[in-house]
Amino acid sequence: MVKVPVVEGEAVTSHLLIHQLEDKGCQARKVDNGAMALQRIKEDTPDIIFVDTVMPAMDGMFFLSELRENPETSKIPVVMVTATNLSGVIPRARELGIKHVLPNPGSRSRWTER
Repeated sequence: MVKVPVVEGEAVTSHLLIHQLEDKGCQARKVDNGAMALQRIKEDTPDIIFVDTVMPAMDGMFFLSELRENPETSKIPVVMVTATNLSGVIPRARELGIKHVLPNPGSRSRWTER
């Protein structure tokens, strides 16, 4: 089973993502912010990570920088989820190795086709 932490501060969005991922057979779990996610990832390495850009304690971009600096976590695929202006997020996300940036909220077909 594919392990997927959903690093998202908004309860409604995380619930939507987790439900859609579980429908596709993934083991998804909610993580409230980037700092908590880094700790959990050290304990249990996921197959892929969904992360929001704006969160309390540690934003998504700083989380990604920390994730990429650690050789043990640098290759984990990440999907960026954002409600902010995509044109401002995509270039920085690409620099950090992000291949998929999804708008938040996204349509069901947009989430599941990725």
